[in-house]
Amino acid sequence: MHRMALPVPARVQTRKIPASSFLRMFALGGSQAKIAAHYFTYAVRRHFAEDEKKKLLKNHFYLKSALELLGTMGYLRGAIMKAGQLLANLPQIMPSELVEIFESLQFEAPPMHYSLIREVFLDELGKEPEEIFSFFEKQAFAAASLGQVHRARLPDGKEMAVKIQYPNIAETIDADMKALGFFLQSMRFTKDFQYLCLHIQDARKVFLKEVDYLSEASFLEKNRLLFAKSQIVVPAYYPEFSARRILTMDYLPGRHLQDFLAGNPSQSRRDHFGSLISYSLVHSWFCLRTVYADLHPGNYILMDDGRLGFIDFGCYRQFAEDRWRLQIDSESAMFKNDRDRLMHFLTKVSLHDHPDDLDPEWVDLFLRQMAWAIAPVTAAGDFDFADKAYAAQGAALMKESIKKGYVRLDSFYNWSNRAIIGHRALMYRLRARLDYSSLYHREMARYA
Repeated sequence: MHRMALPVPARVQTRKIPASSFLRMFALGGSQAKIAAHYFTYAVRRHFAEDEKKKLLKNHFYLKSALELLGTMGYLRGAIMKAGQLLANLPQIMPSELVEIFESLQFEAPPMHYSLIREVFLDELGKEPEEIFSFFEKQAFAAASLGQVHRARLPDGKEMAVKIQYPNIAETIDADMKALGFFLQSMRFTKDFQYLCLHIQDARKVFLKEVDYLSEASFLEKNRLLFAKSQIVVPAYYPEFSARRILTMDYLPGRHLQDFLAGNPSQSRRDHFGSLISYSLVHSWFCLRTVYADLHPGNYILMDDGRLGFIDFGCYRQFAEDRWRLQIDSESAMFKNDRDRLMHFLTKVSLHDHPDDLDPEWVDLFLRQMAWAIAPVTAAGDFDFADKAYAAQGAALMKESIKKGYVRLDSFYNWSNRAIIGHRALMYRLRARLDYSSLYHREMARYA
């Protein structure tokens, strides 16, 4: 993380997370006002600056704005911090100065003070951490949008990682979703407003499920069994030391992606971990018929012995049988360029009754997005995920999609899109080259 970001945690770690919509929007509005002031200062100074200094002034503006948002998101946590994590997954779109800082929200967010974490232990397990563990490190070694992780040791000496949810985090998600719904009321007379509401309701449902650590523990255990004979390590969890807001699991030693890349690893090492991350996504997709929608560097541990630690399973969506069959049929149709079957798929996912009801511009955009997404699957041999033309095309399609603002879409596909974007962003950072096509088709043939 950039050295200028270091003072930020001290300003926010002792403050309780505000749970009311008013206080949260007030804090966010104050941050926006400060950024606007930064921009005004930048614009004035740029007008009088020499050409060689203009880029320096712009970078300084980006940095100050990112630090302002980092502090606000670190204070508010919840869904707002998740938005910052998503921004860090857009290295092809966001300025590098901002991406570098927002990356810290994925595993180095400002930790909450120990006294606040202690309250959660007493509420959930009725005991202080020191009464349960022979050792409990008060300083968190990782923190993100919903909780933070502490090292601990059981009486038998086994090393643990204990994830503890921030107080009031479920309330903050409700508050953020209500506030978002309120701000979008100006669009209530547009034809697609009802679909926008469905997207918000679906996001609320998924995020609230994510704060139930027992639900996460169940999915974690499924993945532990799924990857038990591979180089992907999923930690076991301990139900006797876990609860709805506390998750105790094995501690996995290793490095996050940022530290791994700082060591200037070889291309073969990059490709190795790129292959394991890809396998973790595709194998779970086909075997469990599940979209793992939280692919970011904070959820993976790159271990020195070449194994990949997979440590967070809160955000996922399960395919229903009818949706799964539709998905598999659409992929087969895309590979074979079967337009009739593709139009059937697009009719279903856009909640229409007949292909003639589809907007031709939307169809064109969606098909171009699908073609971009499956390019690594249809490639012959190794695919270079750091290819600049491929990255630029993905960025352009995303910008076009945001600009057009189509929202008449089955909200389930927000999560599969998020998974694909997250995967491509990780591969882009790794500069990975791998035979993704063989992996994908092998898994599809075995389990679809």
